[in-house]
Amino acid sequence: MKYLAQGFLATTAFTWTFTVITLFRSGDAWLGLLYFLIFLIPLLGAIGLVVRKKKVSVERVSLNQKIGKILFSLLGIPLAFWAFDLVTTYYAVDVARLAVEINPLGWPLGILGALMYYGPTVIFMHTLLFKIKQKAAILAGIIISVVALAMGAMNFSAGTQNLGIFISTAHIAAENRFSLLALILAADAISVLAYTRLLRKQPMKSPEKMNLCSSLR
Repeated sequence: MKYLAQGFLATTAFTWTFTVITLFRSGDAWLGLLYFLIFLIPLLGAIGLVVRKKKVSVERVSLNQKIGKILFSLLGIPLAFWAFDLVTTYYAVDVARLAVEINPLGWPLGILGALMYYGPTVIFMHTLLFKIKQKAAILAGIIISVVALAMGAMNFSAGTQNLGIFISTAHIAAENRFSLLALILAADAISVLAYTRLLRKQPMKSPEKMNLCSSLR
């Protein structure tokens, strides 16, 4: 499932960056700054994973396997957009109370509508791409990916509309701004130390050493 997680995390980074830029341009600059500093924590973790991955030998896979991994990673995009929609909808409906859920099931039962689509889609795609492993499965996976991305685009559109409500209503009291800023900066500093220590404690094997160990076995 790491390929699905990669697509989800990359898209989450995109939506968070989009939120920060939107806040700086048309919202509260303090909120934009705080969101940016919060974003640094998972960003540091992602950079650490990339650095670690570069030190590990690359697994040789066939073309169909590569396409399958890419398609499965693409499923993380609509899932991240759906999460963005859920978070912003919660704020607009439950916190700001300036919006209503148009799904007939209402809120929060409206979540089940998308879940009934995304859940079986992920399971079916996994079966197609990693169990069947045929060209017909790849073609079917491409079609399913296009439909899923279209669904995700609608979730992202709904999320951006809800984000507009957040921008127009959310604010930080002046007496709390520097306290929150100091708290988040402390969390960032702790994260930097933790990631650095973790990477130092887990030395990576070079490709040559890994190949040598494999040959000895």
